[in-house]
Amino acid sequence: MTVVIEQNVDAKMRDGTVLRADIYRPSEEGNYPVLVQRTPYNKEFWPFTAAMLDPRKAASSGYVVVIQDVRGRWASDGDEFIPYVNEMDDGSDTVDWAAKLPWSDGNVGAYGVSYMGATAWHTAYARPQPLRAISPWTAPHAWEDHMWRGGAFMLGLVVSWALGIGASVLPRKKIGRPEFMEEFIQLFEDVDNFRDVVTHLPINKMPSLRPDDPEFIPFVFDWMSRLPVDEFNQQILKERLHTQVQVPALIVSGWHDVTIGHDLAHYAQTRDAGANEDSRKFTKLIIGPWSHANVASFMPVVGDIDFGMRASGALLDLKEDLTALQLRWFDRWLKGERNGIDEEPPVKIFVQGLNRWRDESEWPLARAEQRKLYMQPGGGLSWGVPSGDSEQATYVYDPLDPCPTRGGTLLLPLSYTRGPVDQRPITGRSDVLLFQTDALISDLEVTGPVSANLFAATEGKDTDWVVKLCDVYPDGRIINMCDGILRASYRTGERKLIEAGAVLEYTVDMWATSVLFKAGHRIAVIITSSDFPRYDRNPNTGEVPTEASTTKPVRQTIFMDASRPSHVLLPVIPA
Repeated sequence: MTVVIEQNVDAKMRDGTVLRADIYRPSEEGNYPVLVQRTPYNKEFWPFTAAMLDPRKAASSGYVVVIQDVRGRWASDGDEFIPYVNEMDDGSDTVDWAAKLPWSDGNVGAYGVSYMGATAWHTAYARPQPLRAISPWTAPHAWEDHMWRGGAFMLGLVVSWALGIGASVLPRKKIGRPEFMEEFIQLFEDVDNFRDVVTHLPINKMPSLRPDDPEFIPFVFDWMSRLPVDEFNQQILKERLHTQVQVPALIVSGWHDVTIGHDLAHYAQTRDAGANEDSRKFTKLIIGPWSHANVASFMPVVGDIDFGMRASGALLDLKEDLTALQLRWFDRWLKGERNGIDEEPPVKIFVQGLNRWRDESEWPLARAEQRKLYMQPGGGLSWGVPSGDSEQATYVYDPLDPCPTRGGTLLLPLSYTRGPVDQRPITGRSDVLLFQTDALISDLEVTGPVSANLFAATEGKDTDWVVKLCDVYPDGRIINMCDGILRASYRTGERKLIEAGAVLEYTVDMWATSVLFKAGHRIAVIITSSDFPRYDRNPNTGEVPTEASTTKPVRQTIFMDASRPSHVLLPVIPA
C-alpha cells in the first residue's frame, strides 16, 4: 500500500491557537484508525519521529499517522513554549480533531517516547472519547524525580535540555536580528564546554542560560526557583491523574533510563487505580537494559556492556522490531483484532547478566525476598549485621572538587556515557567509599526496587548522599547497575535543615534493577556525596543550592555497627 504525506495540516485548539501536523495515510480510499504523536522536537526530524514507530510503515499497515508540533514549537502557533503546561488540553483537542479527519474511522491511539510519551499520558488523563489506547515510552511522571531527584536538582539534564531547546527558540525569536548569529554559535560552544558552563555559581545566574533574556528559556529559572515539594511541581506533570486513565497503556523503559522510576510508577498507578478494567487489567510493562534514547538502537551495547543481540531494540528478543510491536498493540485496541497481545503476561523484563528476557505476572515480583546487605568495617559487605559498637568510615566532601559523573540514568551531552560504566576511575578518590562482598560462590539474582539505609552524620547544615549498587567482574571492572541520591534536608520529603554532627537515618531510593550477579563476581556499594554535573553540588552551608555562591568542605561519617547498621535492601529472587 502506497503512502500519502500531507504537511502542515492545521488543527485549531479550544483557545483558537493553531497547531500543525504532518499526516501519513494510506493512498487507498477508506477510513482508518489514527495514531497521534505530539512533539516539541520538530515533526520533520526523522530520528525522533520514527525512532519507535515508523509512520510510513504504520500507514502502509492501515493507519493514519498524525505527527504534530506542540504549542509554541516549530510549525505550530503559540507565543511561548512552556513544557507540559498545555499538553493535557491540547492533546485532548488534537485527538478529537484527529477522530474527525476525512480518513478516520473514529478510533485514535496516542504514542511517543520521552517528552512525546508524556504528551500521550496527558492526553489519556483528559479522557477524550475517541482515545482507545496509548503507547508511552520512557515518559516523565513526577516532577520531583524528573527535574529533581531525592531533593537534588537534575542540573545536567535541565541545562543540556534547555540548551537544546534554546537552539530552536533563538531562530524563532531572533532570526534576522544583529545578535542572532553570535548567540546561536555560542549555544554550541556552551554544549562543547558543558562542564565549565555548569560549574558557574550561583546556578540561577548561569550566563549560558541568559537569565536576563526573557525571550530565551525563562521557564528554566522558574523551575529553579521552586522547591521540589511545592504545589507547582506536584501538578505540572499531572502525576496524580492515573485514576482518570480509561485506556490500556503499553509502557516501555530501560533499567538505565533516566525515567525508569517514572515508568514503574506509571505502571503501578495505572494497574492499581486506572479508571476501568481495560486500563487496570491490560496495561503492559516492558523493561530492557537500555539507557535513554537507546531503546531503538540496533546495537545491543549500553554504556560499557554488550548485552547480546536479544537486547537490541531494533529486533526485540529476536522476534519483532518496535514498530511491529506497537502495531500489534494498536491492532488489538483500535482495530479489534484478537491477536493475543492482551493475553500475554503483563510484564516482560530483561535480566542483565543472564542476558535473557523473562515474562512475569506482576511488578514488583512477590517471590522476591527482601534481604539486607550490610556495610562492614574495612570495606566489606555481607549479609550479617556488624558486631561492633562504634565502627565508622569517614571522608571529606568538598563541593569545589565534586565526584564526577560516571554512567547511570543520565540525560547529558553525549560526552557523558550513559548506563553501566566502569566505576574504577572514581573509586580511588578520597571522597568515595567502596564496600564489596567476597566473590560469590553461586549466582544471585536481584530483581525489583532497591534502596539504601544509611546511618550517617555530616558537619554541614545540609549535604547529599549518593549510593550506587555495582557488579564487580572477575577482571576488576566495577559496573554500576542502579543508584540514588538523597539531599539530607529532604529526608522527610520537606526541606528542613539538619543539626551538624547529628547521626540520622537516611533512606535513599535507588529505583530498581534486574541483574544476575554471577558466581565469581562480587556485589559492591559505592557511597559518596556528589555526582557532578548530573546533579547540582550541595554547598553544605544550608543555602538553597541553586542560589548558593559559597561552599564549605565538610567531613562525612557513615556508621556500620550493631545499633547503626548501614545497609542496602535487595530484592533477591530465590534460585
